[in-house]
Amino acid sequence: MGRAQYVLLILYALYRVLGMFLFYFIHFLTHPQKIFAKRKVHHCPPALRDESYGMHQFITVNGIKLHCVISGPEDAPVMLMLHGFPEFWYSWRYQIREFNKDYRVVAVDLRGYGESDKPLDSKAYTIPQLVSDIIELISSVCKDKCVLVAHDWGGIIAWRVVYQRPDLIAKYIVLCCPHPKRYLELAKVDLNTLIRQWYVLLFQFSYIPEMIIRADDYLFLKDLFTDSKTGVVNTNRMDDDAISAFIYTFSQENALKCPLYYYKKLFERDPDKEFNQPRD
Repeated sequence: MGRAQYVLLILYALYRVLGMFLFYFIHFLTHPQKIFAKRKVHHCPPALRDESYGMHQFITVNGIKLHCVISGPEDAPVMLMLHGFPEFWYSWRYQIREFNKDYRVVAVDLRGYGESDKPLDSKAYTIPQLVSDIIELISSVCKDKCVLVAHDWGGIIAWRVVYQRPDLIAKYIVLCCPHPKRYLELAKVDLNTLIRQWYVLLFQFSYIPEMIIRADDYLFLKDLFTDSKTGVVNTNRMDDDAISAFIYTFSQENALKCPLYYYKKLFERDPDKEFNQPRD
């Protein structure tokens, strides 16, 4: 990709960012009471303590505690689920109930998410750290190989787990996350591939992304999950109770700051070099 294309990408990203600022600025001008209103306190919805999803456990790996929801027969093969952004274990609620008859399902809150530990140093969110978390988690919850299921950021991590430790993986299922090398190849020749990731540039800023997501009682999250373009197709699967669970989770202290560190550390690794290195 040439310099001119990169300039176009940056200009487009800035256009989207400025458009978003303009939207919220007008929204606040027309609803001034929401600027000065005290931030609403969100309480834990019953769905997050629904025992039918499984038992909640904290597992220590790589120097931190990861929160996991575990269900299914103890002697069944392990199915480990890794979520994306802005999500947490609850994103897998339908899959948990579907597969826990035949598998020991483990839905984890990744480092910095949900009830897992949230180190405040951005250096704690490098890709090698995230990969080490999952490798150690697999060894902790699994006697043999596991079925690894991943979405979005979970896939970015999982691709590297599969590459570095194929001995731990029986099957790998990935959603919305192409192989990092293939993505890089497309990004070099197809501007649209990069344009669709414009928000990654927004997330490089400090404070601003958090302000946008929190604005008007987390309108960003509500729109993300229910919009006709970005939301779920079957709106019955993302009802008010489900949205409340996401808003509650991301309204907690540092619940946005830490996940956004993932994006700030994203470009510190070169997929070409990572996936060409000899494996252990």
